Amino acid sequence: MVMMRHLRAVVWMALPFALLSALSACASSRPRQRPIEGGAVNAGPGSLEAVRRQLEGSWELVSAEVVSAAGARQAMKAKAVLTYDAYGNLSLKGAYEDPGATAEQTAALNFSGRAVIDTQRQVLRLLDVKQSEGELATLPPEMLARRERAYAFEGDQLKLTVKDSNGRVTAINTWRRQAK
Repeated sequence: MVMMRHLRAVVWMALPFALLSALSACASSRPRQRPIEGGAVNAGPGSLEAVRRQLEGSWELVSAEVVSAAGARQAMKAKAVLTYDAYGNLSLKGAYEDPGATAEQTAALNFSGRAVIDTQRQVLRLLDVKQSEGELATLPPEMLARRERAYAFEGDQLKLTVKDSNGRVTAINTWRRQAK
């Protein structure tokens, strides 16, 4: 019993010293005198920033091609405008002039969402895809399953290639930048 009292007394005497030591250690730490050096931001050709700037603006559809399962390309008459802003928002508004266009193909020319750029794979990944009215998009099942578009800049043109979940090309759309 006497030993327990002695142990308590030692703990109560040591506790304030331990607290003071811990608090003084925290109080004496000073901020760094010099900033941490980081690497240079890559803004050169092919960088994320360069692709964003190149993609930003409005694009007019030049040609739309649908690729069959056999690999045959069929040109479709359509008019559309693709718009990409500085915040990654992408909208597509258009219509097929071809009477053979399906409702799914027409829906694929009218949606909005966000586009995340993957510069390693040269792909735009579509997120939060919605129809113009704001509800979830009624897009073709293959388009909803794989919301990626391979991109390529060729002069003043942008080529977007659509692939299905098996990696087969299903559509190729070529766009020309609209004058500001």
